[in-house]
Amino acid sequence: MNWIKRLVWVCCIAGLGVVSPAAIAGSSDDIAQIEALYASWRQAVEASDIQGYLGILHADVRLLPPGAAAVDGRDNYAKFLEPVFATATYKIEVHQYPQVEIAGDAAIAEYDYTIFLTLKNPDIAISEPGALTESSTTARYFDVLRKEDGRWSVWRHSWAER
Repeated sequence: MNWIKRLVWVCCIAGLGVVSPAAIAGSSDDIAQIEALYASWRQAVEASDIQGYLGILHADVRLLPPGAAAVDGRDNYAKFLEPVFATATYKIEVHQYPQVEIAGDAAIAEYDYTIFLTLKNPDIAISEPGALTESSTTARYFDVLRKEDGRWSVWRHSWAER
């Protein structure tokens, strides 16, 4: 995954100009805002709260699920989430909270979660391409975030199962 991280940083730095080491570390306000974003996201997942989930996403978000087509845009992400949350409930076990690196108005976050899925009706499985389908999935997540108008949001979201 390190090569992806390096590529993202090259793209971020190329798009933002030269970035100082202080900018890469990020301000404590930015880090706190991003940590709160992920806490809200975990709460939304566990509550099957689509609007809460969408609230942390950039309008041009891109979900890059392993083995499935990308989901582009917040509206399409909402359509993706409807059957996912209608079919199952989720609990998140955090193994590693998001480690965040910031470069100007871009950031990357890496974190490890196990997500436990419980079907609401054991006879109806999740069929949405790209959705988690196992009763538990342990994965390393990798996100790119953007800051616009003083607010951070998830712009790209992907993971690799462990």
